[in-house]
Amino acid sequence: MPYHKKRFLSYTFLRTVKYHIFQDPLSTHICWYLYYFPMILIPTLGLNASFLLEEEHDKVKKRSIFLLFSAMLLIISVFTNDLHQQVFHFYLNPPYSDKNYSYGFLFFIIQGWIIFCLIAMDIILVRKSRIAGKKRFWLPVIPGIILLAWNIANILRVPIINTIAGDLTAICCLCIAAIFQSCIFCGLIPTNSRYFELFQSNGSLDAEITDNTFHRYYYSGNFPKLTEELRECVIANSSIQENGVLIKHIPVKGGHLFWTEDISVLLDQYQDIEEQQEELTERNQLLQMTYQKEAARKKLEEQNRLLNMIQDQTYKQYELLSSYMKKLEQTESREEYDMLLSKIVVVGTYLKRRKNLVLTRYSSQGDSLTMADLKQSLAESCENLKLCRIRAAYYVQDEEKQLQADDILNCYDFFEWLIEQLFDVINSVFFRVTQIDEKLQISVHVMSSTDIHNFLKERPELLIQQEEEQEWFIRCPLS
Repeated sequence: MPYHKKRFLSYTFLRTVKYHIFQDPLSTHICWYLYYFPMILIPTLGLNASFLLEEEHDKVKKRSIFLLFSAMLLIISVFTNDLHQQVFHFYLNPPYSDKNYSYGFLFFIIQGWIIFCLIAMDIILVRKSRIAGKKRFWLPVIPGIILLAWNIANILRVPIINTIAGDLTAICCLCIAAIFQSCIFCGLIPTNSRYFELFQSNGSLDAEITDNTFHRYYYSGNFPKLTEELRECVIANSSIQENGVLIKHIPVKGGHLFWTEDISVLLDQYQDIEEQQEELTERNQLLQMTYQKEAARKKLEEQNRLLNMIQDQTYKQYELLSSYMKKLEQTESREEYDMLLSKIVVVGTYLKRRKNLVLTRYSSQGDSLTMADLKQSLAESCENLKLCRIRAAYYVQDEEKQLQADDILNCYDFFEWLIEQLFDVINSVFFRVTQIDEKLQISVHVMSSTDIHNFLKERPELLIQQEEEQEWFIRCPLS
């Protein structure tokens, strides 16, 4: 109860100042009023301390505010007594003296407040006490009754009171201290004692409490002896690991608290986890390498499949190039040599563009190509036909339209086949691709002085018409 001890010391200090230091009536008069500052606050704070045993903190806060507010009103009424004289009524003129006075109604309210706080504190402590049977709860009542009897006798100014116990300060401090000490003795106010045994009883924790110079005061379990350097490291880092033991620290008032935790099992588990992680990392790397090799193999297989497919679909062009190369080696005519080279360029352009169309088809998410892809292929082929002295033009409807890849490839294949068949007999060609009723339609206009029916008899489904003397119209339906 250090706070109440301070109040008792202030009470005794005021008494000493009043009777041994100050001699003038005004100073002793003020010291007399100051008596009631600790007299009112000590019971009030004692009752407030008993409220702290309550579990509902909001309710305790409201009660504490009410108690302190009431106590301050009573203290203010004492300090302003010279204005209203409702606590003490003086018969002589100022300066007032405590030699000749009587009690006002506020004095009895103050005495009632003190008694109420002490009784209420005792009742609450008894009700909240966890001591089985509560057999000695009456001990705090005895000094309370003595204090009450002394106050009554003092108010009535019984002569024997001044002879036996006339010192107001000593009696009040003694009785109030006896009340609190009785509550401690009965266990109504819980206190901590036998700290070392209590600390030792916690066998599950290895800890120690030291002062600021690391002198050990309490310890429990098998707490190791630490060097001062190691303690400084623990304080600086808040925790440190040493030989599978984690040493932790928190500052406490006047010193330090150190405790240990055995983390050897956790370290073993962590090491096992690290080994498993390394194993999984190696396995993951192996799987990744296997996946990369498998992906490379599948990519190579897919490339080979596409190349074989392109080669199968264009084997006639390869045979045609082979025949052109043989003729190129055998010819002696410069004009024929240049024509053969031009034909090789046109056929090679077809092979390149058709390969690009196939790769674009399989690299896209869907099995489709756009009319723009067909337009680019036709543009390059028509450009190279100029080498063969053939004027070539084309028209492609709706370039952004996406169609089945097979339809686009069939259009380009038909264009190449038609050019290869009519290399030597046409002067110009206009290739037109349109879409009617969601179907592709191919129409071709060629200029030739030769009848082209014999050159195109491989495709009997073609509609061939001669519109003028050297102008032919060809229509190719696509299924």
